[in-house]
Amino acid sequence: MSSLGLSTFRLAYEISPIILQGGLAQQIPGNLLPITVLTEMFDIPGIESGAFFAHYKPLPGSTLADFEIAKYPFASLQVAANAVIQQPLKVSMLMVCPAQTEGGYILKQAILTALQTQINTHVTTGGSFTVITPAYTYTNCLLTSLRDVSSPSDKQVQLMYQWDFEQPLISQSQAASVLGGVMNSITKGLPTFTTLGASWSG
Repeated sequence: MSSLGLSTFRLAYEISPIILQGGLAQQIPGNLLPITVLTEMFDIPGIESGAFFAHYKPLPGSTLADFEIAKYPFASLQVAANAVIQQPLKVSMLMVCPAQTEGGYILKQAILTALQTQINTHVTTGGSFTVITPAYTYTNCLLTSLRDVSSPSDKQVQLMYQWDFEQPLISQSQAASVLGGVMNSITKGLPTFTTLGASWSG
């Protein structure tokens, strides 16, 4: 991989794979705000050394497809396939943010405190997220949790944070697919009182 390609890969997948949509980004052209804008605002050690405050990577368990099957007997495989219910996609990112220099803990606390405040504001004003991974780009995600997952054996405390996202089913087409073919058959294909009366009278 060329140096340009490697730099692009690192920027997209390791440095700033989380992008804010709406919310705090409403006043920005395109309504998109990379997470690095928030974390680098007070990152004096990083600015001086050319290092970023945090690096990210996707955690195992993200979903590309998720369906639930009803737990009752079906008349046929076709009926079973039509009764499948689509579930929201989920993805989690690991943020690694060590204190970089002497005195870095004070700046780290300032950065994370500002990040927590800004994320709260973004979420409570209706903001959502785009999460970029090497396998898939998850758009229109909602943040469900941001928590410390550091190991007790780490030399630094509060070194790693896990971001949990869920991509809800929001479009009409997605909502229709959630019902599945069997629900559409029931709502469209079952005879009504009117049609039954007409057939009997005939």
